[in-house]
Amino acid sequence: MKTFFLTCLFLIFCLPAFAQKTFELKDASKYFDIKIKVAKCEDGFCSGKATFSFLKKGGTTPYQVINLPDTQIQLDENGNAQANISMLYDNQSAVNIDDFNFDGMEDVAVCDGANGSYGGPSYQVYLSSKSAGKFVFSQAFTDLGSHLGMFEVDKEKKVLRIFDKSGCCWHVTEEYSVVNNRPVKVFVEEEDATIPDETKVKITTKTLVKGKWQTKVKYVKREQ
Repeated sequence: MKTFFLTCLFLIFCLPAFAQKTFELKDASKYFDIKIKVAKCEDGFCSGKATFSFLKKGGTTPYQVINLPDTQIQLDENGNAQANISMLYDNQSAVNIDDFNFDGMEDVAVCDGANGSYGGPSYQVYLSSKSAGKFVFSQAFTDLGSHLGMFEVDKEKKVLRIFDKSGCCWHVTEEYSVVNNRPVKVFVEEEDATIPDETKVKITTKTLVKGKWQTKVKYVKREQ
């Protein structure tokens, strides 16, 4: 009995608590609120099974719920989930709201775990559909959400921009236009500092022009 009692005390006071936690995001979108329920939180991060519920502004009943087997949520200094933040090697959001396909409607990207480059967050992308009356999953856009954080939306150029790397000395930036509601690669820039000449960086750019790739190569002095 004494051993059982001591074991119970250990479980209560010594093991970390992984209680389910709920977050409410009311400023992420102009049109809807988001409620996130996640399985466990510890040391500024939450992970495990999660539900992302979408409600009309001020509403109490979700009009759509997205269930994920895993997520990765980085909390802010106040212990809250974040939205619409994407810093390459720093803060990443639990959910991102933007017009990803440039059709004038808000789309959503929800973090589905640490499947991005170097164990960073990855995102499932759902596009807003008037005909379906809900967000519809897009594999093509989701494929862009598993690099160095969430992809960037350039509204002026109307392109989506992803970043990736291999070690310290090779980086790539890719841009995608949206054609027939699908991302199409139109530009690539590779910075390669692994060439034998250690004083220079090889920069290769590829641009899609009228269906054909045009390639340019230049060498620049490496920054010290």
